[in-house]
Amino acid sequence: MSTIEPLLIGNTAGLSRVDKVLRYFFLALLIGTVIYSIGGTFFGKDNRLNDYGLADAALLLAVYIPGYSRHIPGVHRALRACEWVVMGCPLVCTAAVIVGDVTDHGVRPDPYNTPWNVAMGAGLVALCFFVVLLIAKERARRRGLVPPAR
Repeated sequence: MSTIEPLLIGNTAGLSRVDKVLRYFFLALLIGTVIYSIGGTFFGKDNRLNDYGLADAALLLAVYIPGYSRHIPGVHRALRACEWVVMGCPLVCTAAVIVGDVTDHGVRPDPYNTPWNVAMGAGLVALCFFVVLLIAKERARRRGLVPPAR
């Protein structure tokens, strides 16, 4: 098995039903925002690819998070809570970008308005909590608790 194969969306070995549903939910949301941002660029009044790019990056992170810490033996509740934070922040980020898109009425707003700041903050929080999960999984891998292919 290659090192990228366990990360593919269709590989759901060892995941619960909730994890599978969450993965496909975030994948559908990611595809929807990508299509909407590209369509809005060609047919809309305003180019908001920067804003939707931030939301898409956060959603791309959220696609792979459900069940991320499940392979770590003796996983603590705090790591599962980190997964839920990383999944919740892209929802906040996407909502903030959509609110910013709707409330500016096609006129380019100030560069650092409230929806943009909320979206950036949510993206930063998601990234920070993902780093916590990444470090926990790497420590378990170095101790030999998790096989290298996972």
